[in-house]
Amino acid sequence: MKSSHEILIIRTKDGEVEEITDKVAAEIGFSLIVNDRQVVTLLCTPAELDAMAIGFLLSEGLLKNRESLLGVKLDEKTYTVSVTLADLPEDIDATFHKKTITSGCGRGITFSDAANLKNLEPNKSTTRVTPAEIRVLMQEFRSISELFMATGGVHSAALADIRGIHLFSEDIGRHNAVDKLIGKAFLASIPVKDKILLSSGRISGEIMTKVIRNRIPIIISRTAPTCMSITYAEDHGVTLVGFARGGRMNIYTHPQRIVFEKN
Repeated sequence: MKSSHEILIIRTKDGEVEEITDKVAAEIGFSLIVNDRQVVTLLCTPAELDAMAIGFLLSEGLLKNRESLLGVKLDEKTYTVSVTLADLPEDIDATFHKKTITSGCGRGITFSDAANLKNLEPNKSTTRVTPAEIRVLMQEFRSISELFMATGGVHSAALADIRGIHLFSEDIGRHNAVDKLIGKAFLASIPVKDKILLSSGRISGEIMTKVIRNRIPIIISRTAPTCMSITYAEDHGVTLVGFARGGRMNIYTHPQRIVFEKN
């Protein structure tokens, strides 16, 4: 499945006009089927669809643990992923019909009710990182975004610790990139509870619910958070860092995980 396509365009620059071949990000409609029921269709980049399906179910609270996952099948011809779970909530039909159109690219969808997050204990992870380590991670993060460099049309997400980046995903939707990342970690049995999530995009409420539900203690973005994401992060013990560019960053919540070097 190609993540980009070449098209013929006309480019103008400084009064000069030329016909060239350009790369654009691919976009498809991806269907997720759970226990023979079509749950949702999402617009996304046609790559790592099985990981995105698993990440989406984890972020929605429908997949609890590895024992619940009985099977995952990807059909590349129809862009469909069929997931078989051992258990589903009794009110699953009502859950599927109670959907929220999010602020994500491509009109993202979430079934999660933020009120359900109140049942989760605040994150008490002792994970720590220094500003210098954040700068190194963000430099590495930017350097491996091949699809963005080719098309300029995707978001990126990465799972890291102070040693470096462990997993990386890209998609036209920032929420999709996060779901792909979470799904890849789950399928590879890589724990996320002691990791840092890096994001290229705006941190909104639906992104923060994914972080909270998957117990990730720190999220760092090159751009801005929203008021809702800050409130969620404060309430649930998540360290939220925005505008992490070069030598600057804004720490919005739970700064105890950011260790400043002593002069």
